[in-house]
Parts: sequence; C-alpha cells; structure tokens
Amino acid sequence: MAQRGGREPQNDPGFQDLVREDLKTGKFRPVYLLAGDDTLRIEGVVEKIRKDALGEAGAAFNYHVLRGDQVAVGRVVQQALALPMLGRVQVIWLKQADACFNDADSQAALEKYLAKPVPETILIMSTDKADKRKRWVKLCQSSGFYFDFTPPSGEALVQWILKAAQKEGLPLGVEQARLLVELVGNDLMSLKSEIDKLALMCEDRGREFSADELGTVIMDQAALEGYEITAALEPGRAAEVLRTWFRLQEWGRSAHEIAPLLLARIRKGALLAACRQEGLRDAETAALSAQNPYALRFLEPMVRGMGLDGLTRGLDIALDADRRLKGSPLGPDLVVEKMILELCRRPDAYRPIPGRP
Repeated sequence: MAQRGGREPQNDPGFQDLVREDLKTGKFRPVYLLAGDDTLRIEGVVEKIRKDALGEAGAAFNYHVLRGDQVAVGRVVQQALALPMLGRVQVIWLKQADACFNDADSQAALEKYLAKPVPETILIMSTDKADKRKRWVKLCQSSGFYFDFTPPSGEALVQWILKAAQKEGLPLGVEQARLLVELVGNDLMSLKSEIDKLALMCEDRGREFSADELGTVIMDQAALEGYEITAALEPGRAAEVLRTWFRLQEWGRSAHEIAPLLLARIRKGALLAACRQEGLRDAETAALSAQNPYALRFLEPMVRGMGLDGLTRGLDIALDADRRLKGSPLGPDLVVEKMILELCRRPDAYRPIPGRP
C-alpha cells in the first residue's frame, strides 16, 4: 500500500481511474477522499475495497463505518492509528467527512494524519461536496488521495443506463434510456433500482420485452412522483395535492427537490397547452421542444384540470416559490405548502403576486 502522489494532477481523477489503478490491481492507498453525490458508485467502491482488503472473515473485526456528523475528529484519528485485530489491515469508512472537519483544530488534526498515514489502515472519506479551498482537501489532491465522483450527465448518463441495462439483459434503446432520465432524474441509485425492477418484470414474464413494450412499461412502472403530484393539480383539489406532498416527505423527498420539479412540470404543461391552442399536434410539440412523446401523456391530467390560463398563472406562482425557497424566512416545507394552496386556489380567489400585474 505505497502512498502515491507528489504532483497535483491537472484534472481530478475519477471512478474509472480508481478502478484501473486500484481496484483491478488490489494495491490500495492509505487514504481515499471520494467527493461527489454519485452514491451508487461510491458504495460499490467501498464494498470492493472492503472485500478485497479484508476478506469475509476480516470484516467482522476490521471494518468500521463512522459518520462525520456524529463523531469527533479525535475518534477518527484514534481508530486510524489503532492496529488491526487479527489481520494485516483495517478499513475505515467516514461518511459525510466534511461535517467532521469543520474548524481549524479538526482540520489540523486530519492534516497531521494525512502527512503520515498508517500503512495498516485504509481510511476512506466520502462527502457530497469537498471544499477545494481547504488545506486538507488540497493535501488529499496533491497526495493522490482525491477522486471525483460527480455523477455522469447528458449523453454520458444515457450510455451508463444502456450499459447497466445490457448487464441485466434488457434491450433498452436510447429513447427509453432518455425517458428514464426524464422520469427518475440523474441519481444513479434510483436509475439502477428502476433497471432492476424492469429486469425482474422480464424474468417474471418469461420473455424479453420489445423496445416499444419497454417504453410503455417504463411510463407505467418508473418512479413518477413528479407526475403524481401534478396529476391532481387543479382548482379546489389542494387537500389531495397536499396529501401527496406529505407522503413524498415521508419517503425522503425534500422541498428543494419537489419545488423545482413542480416548476418544470408546470412549465412543460403550459407549453403543451399553448401549442395545442395553436393547433399543433402533441407529436409536433414533443419534437419542437425536445421532449419524449411518452412523457406528454402524463401531463394530460394537469393540462385538462388547469387549462392554459391556470397553467400560465401557475407558472408565476411556482417561479415565485422557487425564489422564496432561496431567501424566505418561511421554512422550505411551508413554502411548498403555500405554493400548493396558491396553485389550487379557485380563479375568483387569486391574489396578485408581488411584482406581477
């Protein structure tokens, strides 16, 4: 486990570099800083290091998982300095590492350890965001410990989906992959879950889906929370939409996630309604706006319930809520609840939005 580094790379290495240089060779570094919200691949890397470095027997004694928002830096360093029990190496995974090193003293303690890490310890630190202005992050970069785990996006994400589907024997096409991104988002964990779900459905069915069948199944089976909350969006149905929002909260969805999603759905619904008023067919609207034609059908209940005037007004309300999320004294959850109430207000009860005619 020789320490590698010396010079700072021009571009931060990422997942593929780690696979090629470490996971395939089994030569692990004493420290890793895995920075980014690509949770699926971070967990996969940690599990691979744990298995290869410790084996199944060693994991019982020499694998330690800590959370940076729950432990002090002294506890982390103390464990890192300890010798492994009945083995040659120990693995420590510190989640939310940035929360652990939030003052000068804690950062100095980590920097001291990074300058001379223990060869018998593999310290893995993961964080959604690493502040590259901080000295300990720079030290990880210059020592060759830093790996960027920003999730793929755009066409790279589509290719990731196609490869993941191929491993499961799914004949997923490019359009279906893009549709999954449209519905599920760019979280790899959620996308992998949907691919696994489709693979199980194929197995239960006893034969493969065709590409066209997969398109229909995806729309019926994928995580459609965004469409679920907008399906009931019309005047007088605030209670139903609020119940959906409360359920999404229980499932872990945040106001900062749902509010932009609502804004995006309302914007697409307003566009669809305006194009219909101009006499365009839905297929033409999908082509002109670079939307997947499958997705338009899930906007139908909202378009029918709100109409073009309601959606135009709703777009103003959603934009105002998006601004208030960034600077309102109200809590984020209350901003979303107020937005829902405004969206479902009957036309004769509309109140003007500040700054809007």
